Amino acid sequence: MERVGQAVLGVLMVGCALFGPFPRPVPLLFAIAAVGTANAAFPMMRVFGSALLGGVAASSIALSSVPFVTCSTSKFTDVFTCTGDAPVWHLTGTVLVAGLSGASLVLARITNQ
Repeated sequence: MERVGQAVLGVLMVGCALFGPFPRPVPLLFAIAAVGTANAAFPMMRVFGSALLGGVAASSIALSSVPFVTCSTSKFTDVFTCTGDAPVWHLTGTVLVAGLSGASLVLARITNQ
């Protein structure tokens, strides 16, 4: 049952990375989290996958507000996409990847016990 849950989370992560309206580097975070989910589904790789998922969750939370800060001045507009509603999609994507990574991490920990 846990592998099915990991597979569903992995498909959601890959789908968000490929088809989501998220600006860079959010699709990269989804791709890294999908690799962590795939690794966490197998017993021998569970520790590496869990570490990768924890790192993605922490880094996505840390990156969630960066576009709002950088887009507030014209000095840093080349760091992130600041046109239209890109900062909002960036925030949405980082929160989604943190939530999906956390869910996958919980499934990996439940399976480990």
